Amino acid sequence: MKSNTTSHLRRSGFVLGLLVAVSALIGVHPLASYAAPTSPAVNQCNGTDNVGGQAVVCDVTITNNLNLATGAVSSSVTTNDCHGAAGAPPVTTCITLTQNFPTLTTSVTQCDGSGNGGGTNVICSVTILNNITGTVTPTGATVKQCVGSGTGGGGGSTMICDPFPANTTNATITQCNGSGTGGGGVIRVQCNVGPSTITSALPVTVDQCNGSGTDGGATVTCTVSIRNTILAASSSPRLPVVSG
Repeated sequence: MKSNTTSHLRRSGFVLGLLVAVSALIGVHPLASYAAPTSPAVNQCNGTDNVGGQAVVCDVTITNNLNLATGAVSSSVTTNDCHGAAGAPPVTTCITLTQNFPTLTTSVTQCDGSGNGGGTNVICSVTILNNITGTVTPTGATVKQCVGSGTGGGGGSTMICDPFPANTTNATITQCNGSGTGGGGVIRVQCNVGPSTITSALPVTVDQCNGSGTDGGATVTCTVSIRNTILAASSSPRLPVVSG
């Protein structure tokens, strides 16, 4: 009985070893399929703080890394999520979170439909940093911004938006449209797109602060920046550094 058991174990070990060897050749794990975690689209602070006198202050910073020659990708996403009482400045409590992913993070939806109460503050920003190794030419990001915003009455200028007018269909950046429409506040919509570029190799989109701050006295202040750093691919592999 013992010899039979020993023989069975030896055969099992041989089969397992054979599976491991074959799997190593074809790139499949013999015992389980492994799926790397993916980076979801960033959805932050949407539909929040819709009671009068509240504030929503949210930030997203994304760093993407792409090597066109090897196909290697990764990203880091830091979110700062703050809520509290409106004011100048708002008094908020914040939660900051940083996550790393083995994928690119290419979409942000932030602060849409938020701060829709009287006297609310909506203050949100998105910063995207793309590091691309290889040959690619960035072009200017397209913008749809501040369309149908700052309405509802009130004295003086209601908006400061840059660029403006900006009404590109299917734009890279869509922000602050239909916002600050409750009246009552001077310069109640302040939205800005900093110098931003896009590439065909790593397209990204930002949708933020749309349909927000729509009650009387609400303010909306939102910014976006998308920067691409193009790194030259190494022409030859680096030799290892040997110490001693």
